[in-house]
Amino acid sequence: MFGHRYSPKKPPFPLLPLHFKVLILLFLVVGHNAGVIFYNPGSMKLAALPWFLFLALSLAAQQPSISESDLNRRIERQVRAYSEVPPDSRIILGARTPSGFPGYDNLPVSIERGDVKKTIGFLISKDGRKMLYITELDLSRDPYARNVERIATAGWPWRGAEKGPVTVVLYDDFQCPFCSHMYVSLFNEVITHYRDRVTLVLKDFPIVDAHPWAMRAAVDAHCLAAENLAAYWEFSDYVHTHQQEVSNRIKAKGTNDLSAMDALAAEIGGKHAANAGKLQACLAKQDKTMTEASMEEGKTLGVSATPTMFVNGQFVEGVLTPENIRLVLDHALSDAAAK
Repeated sequence: MFGHRYSPKKPPFPLLPLHFKVLILLFLVVGHNAGVIFYNPGSMKLAALPWFLFLALSLAAQQPSISESDLNRRIERQVRAYSEVPPDSRIILGARTPSGFPGYDNLPVSIERGDVKKTIGFLISKDGRKMLYITELDLSRDPYARNVERIATAGWPWRGAEKGPVTVVLYDDFQCPFCSHMYVSLFNEVITHYRDRVTLVLKDFPIVDAHPWAMRAAVDAHCLAAENLAAYWEFSDYVHTHQQEVSNRIKAKGTNDLSAMDALAAEIGGKHAANAGKLQACLAKQDKTMTEASMEEGKTLGVSATPTMFVNGQFVEGVLTPENIRLVLDHALSDAAAK
């Protein structure tokens, strides 16, 4: 599963209201005279302009009023069509607040599916007849630097350079097949070509509604990291490259036996002389605090699918080819050198 995204792909409300269609028809009928009205200020036909505006206002005023429940239903349907969300998603309309655009209010609309939530900001006209989607870009700050400030890396396992000029933070799901491909390609590139220049940090973003053992793997991995980083990385490498075998092991008894994941973690920990007592206590406790904090952090950064990575703060979503990974890393290195 690639994750759940709600990226706008088409402009909302492609159909013109009826009164606009009528006005267009009138404009076509008036033809040349209408052109004179707008382009010859000295023409005698200027007198027709107030009539034309009056007609537009009259036609708009003739539209029937919409009840609040009907308006909310229309908004929900437009958002579903606009965002192309799965049918089991929930659409939640937020409270209207004043906007900086005359005649319009802010309307936040949240889309929820499982543990994934995405909020989209719309503008809605005060009369409830129009709704706009506008993306506002803040140019007062460097967006990459802002992302870096919001990502916590202290205490998280890393590979490559200890403090390289480029830091890659990968939000990952142990059970996600796309993550498996990206994990192998990214780590191979960093370790082979960039190990002295790039720091690679692995963070958690399990899609728990689709991947039943992803959360367990993330928590067990942290138990290993607390005892032995080499054990953590062997566990991480094995699970990412043997996802089907891990699934078979967990389903060996006919159900999702998550204790099989704990057994795998204990087995790998034993190979690295991890403290067996501490490791077993951690596995039994199943403390999700670190993983859940990583998930919340990712959501605030706009992460809604895995794999997603930030390269010195630059948002990059999806699986990249090795060639594209090198392009992204080389660009980030050049950018860092220019500062």
